[in-house]
Amino acid sequence: MHSFRNAARLVVLAAAAALLFPSLRAECATIKPFSISSGTTTSSYYAAASAVAKVFNKKSAVYGARLATLASAGSVANIDAVAEGKAAFGIAETELLKRAAQGVRPWEGNAKGQLRAVLGLYPATVTIVAAVDSGIQRIADLKGKRLNIGAPGSIDNTYASALLQMSGLNPAEVITSGHSTAIAPELLQKGDIDAYLCIVGHPNLTVLEASAGKRKVLLVPLEESLIRQVTSNNPLLAPVVIPMRFYPNVQATGTVQSLGVRTVLFTSADQSDDSVYSIVREILGNLDLFRRQHPILQDLTPEQAARVTVIPLHPGAARYFKESGLVP
Repeated sequence: MHSFRNAARLVVLAAAAALLFPSLRAECATIKPFSISSGTTTSSYYAAASAVAKVFNKKSAVYGARLATLASAGSVANIDAVAEGKAAFGIAETELLKRAAQGVRPWEGNAKGQLRAVLGLYPATVTIVAAVDSGIQRIADLKGKRLNIGAPGSIDNTYASALLQMSGLNPAEVITSGHSTAIAPELLQKGDIDAYLCIVGHPNLTVLEASAGKRKVLLVPLEESLIRQVTSNNPLLAPVVIPMRFYPNVQATGTVQSLGVRTVLFTSADQSDDSVYSIVREILGNLDLFRRQHPILQDLTPEQAARVTVIPLHPGAARYFKESGLVP
């Protein structure tokens, strides 16, 4: 009888709350979910998408919208998800967004002309993690070695063959595997691979994980001649020095020079102007808070956020940037 009275009291209290606070029910019912297709849970894509969601969701009740981070295989998967309406937003490098918009590999004959830029984010860096005992100290040393290049659909996998060829290697001379970068540190420590290539922001969890095991690792620098060749032919790529201060357990081999390409938060032309405007407004209006969410974001400036030229700016983003004087 006592438990019955308690249950009845809870029902009455719940009913009273619903009558007294109808706005709360209405508010919960009108919060619209939006997804950001990102990357594996250990990736910098996932970290960046989560940072966007965390900052924006502080005002989710005001805007009637809430962002959620979705794990994915990476850039190619994100572009396809947004283009097909399976995700509202995605993250990808400028290089792949350009390819998608032009309809070139891996989108031959299937150009994604509806993609629109929302925010420029951090630079993703070509990063090669190698076991010290493998003897790999430069890209040429990858000949005959086991190299993981990331899962199909990731920028790592898409770009790996071109990078090897530009370095003077025949991709057929390298034993490649297409496992997710999320498990590459484990594969390296188990001795299943000699090295892995990933294109990530720094600091990156996979590098930290790879350097935490008994098998010692190093980061392989790119040749200066390769960096000059690539950056002179492709304005989307820039020279980058990997910040080794984040990786105390990685064997130091001097300055690790590499290539970087900026990542972009993007959406489709179908996304409403108001929803995109509100996201840009909350991120740039709280830029210090946003940058504190992860070290990969700490150097982002409003000018970099607004400087995306490979695909058109979404009208909602352009509106905010124009109001702020960031674009003409």
